Amino acid sequence: MNVEAVVELASARVWVARGTAPAMQRAHSHDDIELNIVTRGAIEYLMGERRLRVEQGQAAVFWASPPHLLLEPEGAPAEVCWAHVPLSTVLTWDLPAADLRALLEGRPALAPVPADVDAVGVWRRWEADFASGDAATALLEVQAQVRRTLSAARASNGGGQAPVPRPLAMAAFIMDRFRDPITAADVAAVAHLNTEYAMTVFRRAWEMTIGEFLLRRRVAEAQRLLATTDLDCAAVGYASGFGSGSSFYAQFAKAVGTSPGQYRAALAPRRQSSPAR
Repeated sequence: MNVEAVVELASARVWVARGTAPAMQRAHSHDDIELNIVTRGAIEYLMGERRLRVEQGQAAVFWASPPHLLLEPEGAPAEVCWAHVPLSTVLTWDLPAADLRALLEGRPALAPVPADVDAVGVWRRWEADFASGDAATALLEVQAQVRRTLSAARASNGGGQAPVPRPLAMAAFIMDRFRDPITAADVAAVAHLNTEYAMTVFRRAWEMTIGEFLLRRRVAEAQRLLATTDLDCAAVGYASGFGSGSSFYAQFAKAVGTSPGQYRAALAPRRQSSPAR
């Protein structure tokens, strides 16, 4: 039987669950960093043009914004523990730059779970913490598990990087240069493609346009700055790559469902209770 816990933290929806892997009829997308641990069987995702298989005893961490599809199981349904944490929250964790870049370039981290870790027991504790209102402790433990998986994956890869396909190269360019007034032609040049074809390749891989991907990254950065700095809202907009205050306010409200000021106001209790860094 599937069990899940959901908590609203500073306008962000954190979700943990465990149980059988559900069948998915179509790809979906959500702007979270997703953690999966398979406790029985195996699951396989289709991510753009690539597949990610997670076996029993393995953990996977990936950015769920690029559309992904959980494929039908080969045998009995797998048992999985999941956690979804909004990217805007993860950006406040100060993850190693190489690890964060890999995730945002669409490269999942896959690593074995230590034999002495009881994943189901850990998830039950997180669910209890969320249910009792101690979300801060649960979120710290989720962060620790994400860090361990990223570190183990980096070590198993020898610190190297696989060749970057064109859609990932374009996405990585956007992640690096999102604050600048970049154009579709700039993005296409990175992949050595003409603009029209590059836009087609990008949309086919990510199921969103170059402009939509760029906007998501700018909004995520604005959320991070609103959560972690005292910059006024207009300055946050410019620092996130928006060319004007009116564009920032309109696009942020459309993407997040609230104004930048309201978003920051919802963060106030957490910001006041957080220790100085």
